[in-house]
Amino acid sequence: MSLAIDRLREAWQQQGLAWKDTSSSTASAQAPGHSAKDQSVSVRQIDGQVLIHCHAGEDTAEVLDKLGLTVGDLFDNPAGIEYRYHDGRVVNRTPNKKFRQAGNTRGTALYRVETLPTDRTATVFVTEGEKDVHALESVDAIAVCGAMGAGKAKKFDWTPLEGRPVTVIADNDEPGYKHAAEVAELLSGLAASVTIVRAAAGKDAADHIAAGHPLTELVPLDYRPKGRRLNITRGTDVHPKRIRWIIREWIPAASLTLLAGREGLGKSTISARICADITRGTLEGEYFGQPRTVLYVHTEDSREHTVAPRLQAAGADMSRVLFVDVATEYSDHATLTLPTDVLALEQLVERENIGMVVLDAATSAMSAELSGRDDRDVRQFLEPLAMLAARQSTAVLGLVHFGKRDGADTGKLILGSIAWSQVARSVLSVALDEDTGKLVVTNTKTNLATRVHSQEAAIVNGTVETDDGPAEVGVCQWGEATNRDARDLLAGDPEDDDRGEIESVVFDYLETQGGSAPAGDVLKATRAAGLNDNAVKKARRKLGVKTERRGFGPGAQWVWAIDSGIDSIDSHSRARESMAPMAPMDAAKVPEESIDTPPQVRESSAPIAAPGEAGSPCAECGQTLLLDSPDGLCTRCGGRWAVGQ
Repeated sequence: MSLAIDRLREAWQQQGLAWKDTSSSTASAQAPGHSAKDQSVSVRQIDGQVLIHCHAGEDTAEVLDKLGLTVGDLFDNPAGIEYRYHDGRVVNRTPNKKFRQAGNTRGTALYRVETLPTDRTATVFVTEGEKDVHALESVDAIAVCGAMGAGKAKKFDWTPLEGRPVTVIADNDEPGYKHAAEVAELLSGLAASVTIVRAAAGKDAADHIAAGHPLTELVPLDYRPKGRRLNITRGTDVHPKRIRWIIREWIPAASLTLLAGREGLGKSTISARICADITRGTLEGEYFGQPRTVLYVHTEDSREHTVAPRLQAAGADMSRVLFVDVATEYSDHATLTLPTDVLALEQLVERENIGMVVLDAATSAMSAELSGRDDRDVRQFLEPLAMLAARQSTAVLGLVHFGKRDGADTGKLILGSIAWSQVARSVLSVALDEDTGKLVVTNTKTNLATRVHSQEAAIVNGTVETDDGPAEVGVCQWGEATNRDARDLLAGDPEDDDRGEIESVVFDYLETQGGSAPAGDVLKATRAAGLNDNAVKKARRKLGVKTERRGFGPGAQWVWAIDSGIDSIDSHSRARESMAPMAPMDAAKVPEESIDTPPQVRESSAPIAAPGEAGSPCAECGQTLLLDSPDGLCTRCGGRWAVGQ
């Protein structure tokens, strides 16, 4: 049987048209109706047929018709072609693209799987059809496919591609993209890597090759596998890197740092000074002598009246200061929302070569769907930022607030979840030294630092020129290194530490429950935090936590509440009663075992008042004491007895 390319050469020459063999299997030819110099038809012989592409834009069928040929003449056998699979499947294709399956039609082998090399580092191309496989083989590529075209990928065995880099060539239509994605999903976690591409010309891989495009010109398509998968990195592939410091021991590059302190101390002014020094390249760290651009994301202060003047007063090169707004269909000045905008933020960081991103305040950029008091939500907010910093080798500085309570554990002082300090690689704490009137800044979390470093700072008056005349603004002025530690200044009276921790746990729990929760549930939460029941009950009144009994009968329960929610029983309550007027009940009418009070209330061994006498009323709930209370605690609500009343 003669080859199709020989048949085409003869037809061209019979028509007096130019034909030039460029290799044993390729040729260029004069397009009918064009000059002899215009050899715009490319011809390529592949296994069983010929590929034709007219660069003048004419359709293949139209070119063949002018030569007195048909589509059947493109095949070695004008009746069509037979594709034989390794496991006995036979696919017959006619010139008008009709397919018939024969032989082992239940086989699962991929077409041409037997040609896969033992070298598993060679790229394997996956196509939608057998013709495309042969087209790729004609340019010395390795290719396979499944039978029956799009939508049948799950019927075949893809394990021979395990550990190999794979490129899936999608047909350039919707079914083709869907099929390519399905193949990629099947190979995810199996192949060494998976990418999806499409032809640079025409519909499929055969058209791409026929048009003369090399494999390097296949067009990549955006593809991310669905679901979760495990990627393994060998230790030998990990290249150790040194820690790069923007400010030594304080702010590492490629990491997330928090600047924390109580409101009104000047955290924003300190961050403005750091940014200003970065834009001028004057920080004695990684950026020294290399001015870098900073991105300042702010929400609380006015850009024109406060943030920009503060940076100017600190000496910033304002051409290296960027502010960002989010454009939506409703506004051009929406605020950045994370993690929603984290991909756009990373693109901006990369495009502008940003050296530091400042979030002032960090919580203001957090999505409204997340809570700063929930560990998982905080991690969902911070971890993408930390990964962005690592990928782009930039620094992210987030400003956060301390609560009002005293304590030396700055991780617990940060308002909200402990995850704030856990995700950050460095935490800088700002505290006021009342003896000197100066601020002390200390690296109170030092995952990467080799030592603790404290430095004094003062906020002084500065002046900047505005369009409306000079304006005064605060400026951070660095002082000397000091032995004082911000934690010592934040610690307060050691005797108040326990009460401060109780306040944090109780208030955090009640706020997450809408302001109120059953007493038993609150005590479970405090016990989980390692707190003593008696200490919690003692502190409750001093903290202003109220108690109320809800409901009547077996479903009655005592509720602890803060001002925001005494009327809101949390969703974990075991019973919900109608909101009937509250009134003291006779203890004889309420079975002892029906009250939601944990055993520890009755077993307490640390008295907080003189023993209660029978007949005394509880100062909290009005309940009459039937038996002497040796520990001075109400057996109903955990409150303190008013002895002698």
